[in-house]
Amino acid sequence: YGIAEKVEPPVMTKGDATNDSDPTLALPLTLEAAVERLRGSEVARIALGDEFIDHFIRTRDWECREYRKAVSDWELRRYFEAV
Repeated sequence: YGIAEKVEPPVMTKGDATNDSDPTLALPLTLEAAVERLRGSEVARIALGDEFIDHFIRTRDWECREYRKAVSDWELRRYFEAV
């Protein structure tokens, strides 16, 4: 896409790519944030197609919901000791 459209790459990021001063260039810190970035990515839709992107987003939305339902070992240890 970038070559075909003659898109100029951004200035090279130095250091921590998750903490770029330009939020559009910083890497997402969570799966939810990555899904939202993908949801709005015209380039991804052009490169991979709407059908693939929509399906992939649905599967990652499901994964996020399942993750939020899970209880971690840390939570079990932390809160069972209070009971």
